[in-house]
Amino acid sequence: MTPKSLKYLLIISLCTVIPLKAIAQIPSWTPPKGKFLSDSIKVGLPVKYALSYRHKATADIFFPDSSYNFAPFELVNRVYFPTTTDINGSLDSVIYTLISFEVSPIQELSLPVYVRAKQDCTRVFAPMDKVILESIISTESNVDTMLLKKDTHLIPIKQQVNVPLILLIFIALAILAALIFWFFGKPIRRQIRLFNFKRRYDDFQKLFQRLSRGTDDAQKRLENIEKAVVLWKKYIERLENKPFTTFTTKEILDNLDDNRLSDALREIDATVYGGVYSNKTIASLRILQELAEGLYLEHRQELALGNQQVVTGN
Repeated sequence: MTPKSLKYLLIISLCTVIPLKAIAQIPSWTPPKGKFLSDSIKVGLPVKYALSYRHKATADIFFPDSSYNFAPFELVNRVYFPTTTDINGSLDSVIYTLISFEVSPIQELSLPVYVRAKQDCTRVFAPMDKVILESIISTESNVDTMLLKKDTHLIPIKQQVNVPLILLIFIALAILAALIFWFFGKPIRRQIRLFNFKRRYDDFQKLFQRLSRGTDDAQKRLENIEKAVVLWKKYIERLENKPFTTFTTKEILDNLDDNRLSDALREIDATVYGGVYSNKTIASLRILQELAEGLYLEHRQELALGNQQVVTGN
């Protein structure tokens, strides 16, 4: 508590109600003026009360503050006005905003002004003023027989996006995803690589088989065989990470260890460059497909074991 507040409380504690006879002995003291600014009041609604006091310019006075008991009212706020001084003395005033929850038909209030003397403090009350309570329900009405007013019309309310909630959900999902990736990141990446690896092999198989079946067409036979060989070289090139598309037949045989591959490539070269087509050509294409499948299974096993050097790109 501040020194100013202690001083104020000390002054208030010294105040006593002076009988009217004592007041009459001090003609310079006149009762303060206190008045409600409206004649009626409603329960729970604010009402204003003005309190003013004219006194000698040398006198010190105090108005009630929030520590005062305004019963049957409660203090909401107060507004002080600057002191004005003329030949008739000084005038101080304040307006209180009060509220009441009482249901008494007539509610009265009289507020004091504290005048500080040399040795003590005097409390001087304003004349009693009253307000009349306005009742919404007539006192002559029978409450039990009154009908309630119904209002069943729906009021449309515009839906609003709960941005904070959505943001929290996104943050929670991001944290959850980060935790999952932290603990299961390597297995997840391995499975993704295996999936892409198999998908690329399936695409190769479908296209290679379609080109192989296209050898039944005599007009496009050589073109389909040549496309099938180029497709096979590109796929093997990705698996082995070597430029098989630029290798000669001898270089391919040097890099791939398969006893059947030599006869198969010679048979295909004879068909493409010599125009000699036979059943051996179809068998040679089947050998190329089986070789690609074997390399796929070998690399897939290495990838499943965590070998990062296996080429899995599209």
